[in-house]
Amino acid sequence: MIDLHSHTWLSDGDLAPEALCARALALGIRQLAITDHDTIGAHHQLKYFSNINLQLITGVEISTNWDGREVHVVGLLLDIDNTGLKTLLRHQQCLRKIRAENIADQMQRAGINGLHDYLEQLPCESVGRSHIASFLVDAGYVGSKQLAFSKYLGKGGKFQATIPWCDLQHATSIVRQAGGLSVLAHPDRYDFNRAKLKRLMAIFAEAGGDAVEVSYSNLHPEKMSALAQQTLQAGLWASVGSDFHTPSNSWMDLGRIRQLPAGCAERAIWYHPRWNIALPANAAAVYK
Repeated sequence: MIDLHSHTWLSDGDLAPEALCARALALGIRQLAITDHDTIGAHHQLKYFSNINLQLITGVEISTNWDGREVHVVGLLLDIDNTGLKTLLRHQQCLRKIRAENIADQMQRAGINGLHDYLEQLPCESVGRSHIASFLVDAGYVGSKQLAFSKYLGKGGKFQATIPWCDLQHATSIVRQAGGLSVLAHPDRYDFNRAKLKRLMAIFAEAGGDAVEVSYSNLHPEKMSALAQQTLQAGLWASVGSDFHTPSNSWMDLGRIRQLPAGCAERAIWYHPRWNIALPANAAAVYK
């Protein structure tokens, strides 16, 4: 099997990079992309990882701004030592820390203390609202992360702080400069109507984007079919990925992705010319 979207505890996943690889091996994954949010630290930690049964693919998930909305771009097959990529990710991580400090200040004024110390103890390099939600749960202010977002951190929540992410075109350009392929991540989660998603795909393609995630965890087959059609119409390739974060979510476990729809399978990203240059072995052989 192949899985091109996963996270470790260096962003908002639960597992260490080595533990993620062990889980992938146990589940029969043969090719795995680690795509932490705005950090490639896992790939530096796994620089000398070697196992004949698991091929690691360098990756990252970059938060971007498009039309006033947060949209994520996955970069695959990256040169993790590329200067432009490292500069962008350092800036993104800095923005994340500023947001967390802003939220911590708001919480302190509301009588909620301890967020800063909580975050300092985490292994993450790229702090996100998910970590803050976990703090609110662990401290007993809410019963679940979902409630933490609805009451405190989400749109209309008590503690809000926005981030001026890099724009979509810049992220796509940086991925290209780093030798990678750029993928529009989980497009149905942005709550765009069909016309707006079509416009997003068109602009992404014009900016040099390569592919769209067409098959991923918990995606309804009808939506996947529609995404496949829109992807082909935009002239883009199709990618797959579980968006794995934690073993506790069995419906988003590694490899929990459906086959690409008929008519779209031949446009799978592993048939892309640059993919075959970077990874000569046939990835299609491990996509079951």
